Amino acid sequence: MNMVHDYEIKSYFVNFESKDIVMNISDDEKEKQIIFHNFLCYKFYDEMPYSIILDLEERVLDKFFIENKELLIQGKKNVWPMRYNSLEELEEEIRKEHMTYQVLYSSYGLNGWVLSESVEIKEMN
Repeated sequence: MNMVHDYEIKSYFVNFESKDIVMNISDDEKEKQIIFHNFLCYKFYDEMPYSIILDLEERVLDKFFIENKELLIQGKKNVWPMRYNSLEELEEEIRKEHMTYQVLYSSYGLNGWVLSESVEIKEMN
């Protein structure tokens, strides 16, 4: 999704009630929002002002389980991202919800991923 390449992340907010994450981004000419709808879980790293997006990539769900296996094992004791008895059970539940795995890369600052039902990029002006 190079529609957001070189955009600066101005702010983001997480609405746990509606299960949306909204990122307000801009370049020199346009303002946009990246909206992750009906998210299950997310991890952001290196949050800092003036973060510049390199890319937003949708990866196959199989990669989510491979790339985050240790995180999921550690999260189990805190009932994260949900209550489950085994990784197989967690994977089955996530697949049943038709989640997408969105990975956010930056050239500077905030990186991370979101597991959500869908993602939308909306032009603001």
